[in-house]
Amino acid sequence: MKISRQLQNQRKQHNMSQEDLANKLNISRQAISKWENGTSLPSFINVIAISELFDLSLDELIKDDPELISKFEHEKIGLTKVETIVTVGFVLAFVILGVFYFYGITSHEMTDWISLFELVVGIGLLTNIKWKVFNKSLNKRAVIFGILLLALFLIPQIMHAVPEIIRGIDQGIAYGN
Repeated sequence: MKISRQLQNQRKQHNMSQEDLANKLNISRQAISKWENGTSLPSFINVIAISELFDLSLDELIKDDPELISKFEHEKIGLTKVETIVTVGFVLAFVILGVFYFYGITSHEMTDWISLFELVVGIGLLTNIKWKVFNKSLNKRAVIFGILLLALFLIPQIMHAVPEIIRGIDQGIAYGN
């Protein structure tokens, strides 16, 4: 049975609307509709997600759909966006550190420059995230790790900022008298 029929049958057996299924897969309802009417095919990653959601083997889902099998044979399987961020981020960090050390830039100078870029990049990232989709994808463990990551990020920032603020207040008081 083709994936389009298989998907529609499974969705109906599980009393799900196209919208319900789309939400569970974090995709649009239109994508589900296109898959079910055969105008497009799901990616390999989405077929795996469908397989897990409906507790079906991949073989059950795709074995009678030569068009889908052909698509998978020609589909490039690359890094996900998160894998790309992590991989390129680590490589970039080591390249930047190498450049800093090559030019004799001290860790104190490095911290000042990196703090500025963290702020700019952080604002850029926060303004480009689709928060509705992002929030739906977080489980409890991800939230806990997110809290820990934020705390670990903030601790050195606060430790650096507080003495500077106190020094500024002290200087302001000293000059004010």
